[in-house]
Amino acid sequence: MELFPIGLVHSSVRSRSDMPVQGVDAEIEIFPRYAGGLSSIEENSHLILVCWMHEAGRDILTAVARKVSADLPEKGVFSLRSPVRPNPLSVSVVRLRGVRDGRFLALANVDLIDETSVIDIKPYQAGWDCVFSATGHDRTQKIQKMSPGEYRAGLVREAVNYHGELCTGVAVAVRVAEAATRIFERDLRHPQISVAPGPDPCIADALIGITGASPGNRRLKCSGGDRYVLSSPGEEAVFSLRNVPESVDAILVAGEASLFGCTVSSRPQQRR
Repeated sequence: MELFPIGLVHSSVRSRSDMPVQGVDAEIEIFPRYAGGLSSIEENSHLILVCWMHEAGRDILTAVARKVSADLPEKGVFSLRSPVRPNPLSVSVVRLRGVRDGRFLALANVDLIDETSVIDIKPYQAGWDCVFSATGHDRTQKIQKMSPGEYRAGLVREAVNYHGELCTGVAVAVRVAEAATRIFERDLRHPQISVAPGPDPCIADALIGITGASPGNRRLKCSGGDRYVLSSPGEEAVFSLRNVPESVDAILVAGEASLFGCTVSSRPQQRR
């Protein structure tokens, strides 16, 4: 088995310990002999990037998600996104921002350090590569170990991945999701969390992207009217918008009480 690097990552991050969970903006340099393979790549908004994590350990089969917290449970590396693994290949979805001089790709959400070797690039195709119904482990414990900034960054990415852009509606949904997580004390993608969206389509999109709720899994309920309702077994949180600023940054720094009112009440659990 032979692998040949087709390019290099140029990033401002040079140490694995300094890499944010959500990655950074970076540039990929494709070597001249492979530049022809980039023809028409600008037609894609997102790419699948396959790289070789040259500093990662290769003799470890169990690890901890230390980027979040060192006291999380140990798991097998094949159930983690840890860089340590027998063959330290990185497979990540990145946003393509532009192409320069025919062989330099400007990318977002790159979680690879400077000088990482690029092994392959593939177009990301939503119809094939996105499994919206996919489920995973309960992230409640992991979320509780995250800093508020790390958790918000994750919510933003989930919302934008579904909605397509970071707009004011997405920002409001992120603030609502932060409050709901605190109220319910659990991962909002838990199968027992349901959502009744209000009138704003951007907020509704973002809440769907964050929670994974859909009519098919019966977690997306009828419209909440002019309110946004999130429910957990035995508890319901009703959010009513107040004075929403006109910029994303202003929404993300505003006090919750100025953005929305929230009423939490008990609700009868349905019998099966």
